[in-house]
Amino acid sequence: MMFNSHKIFNFKIKNLSINYLMMNIFFKYIIVLFLISRCHSEYSYLDFSLCGPSDIEFFENSITPMPIVFPNPVDWKFKANLKRPIDGPIKSNLTIVRVLSGLQLPIRCYLTNGQWVGSCVYPDLCNSIMYVTNLNKDNCPSNFISNGVDCQCPFNLPSGLIELRDVIQTYSPAFLSNSWLLNGDYKIKIEASDSRGFFFCLNLGFTIKS
Repeated sequence: MMFNSHKIFNFKIKNLSINYLMMNIFFKYIIVLFLISRCHSEYSYLDFSLCGPSDIEFFENSITPMPIVFPNPVDWKFKANLKRPIDGPIKSNLTIVRVLSGLQLPIRCYLTNGQWVGSCVYPDLCNSIMYVTNLNKDNCPSNFISNGVDCQCPFNLPSGLIELRDVIQTYSPAFLSNSWLLNGDYKIKIEASDSRGFFFCLNLGFTIKS
């Protein structure tokens, strides 16, 4: 019996090509799983970074414990240098993304309980902070008042160092009822400006459990 060496050669080449293709697919699959596992890792601290030239310099911005477990209290520490005064309402454009199993799910802007929530343009960041923390002039922490923050909006702060420390004991019931506050990792981009113009751009990352 005679063998066709040409066919045998082609057969070997074809097998090598298939094996190479399968190995290539396998390694790509491993890389994808690795990236997903990295994306799915929950935050162990409040991640923050400036995303462009800003008129604020951050020294500390932390929330403990992390992950945040609603509705349990959290300890918030904030220390920054304001390079210029803040005049009037701080208009803020928020972009919120929820990360779940490596998938990035943008949170839309919508109205709930008479309040706009999610990825919206907010007329005043001060009102949003008071809305979340349930703070007002009657329960404003002494540390806030000594730093010129009287828990009334809008903020009107001079330039210089500001250091706020508070245990947020309660949250607005309306805030807690928002359906987008689900378990997961969140990435938020805040672009803020006041009557003087652009103020800062800030990226935040944190994990919520409930």
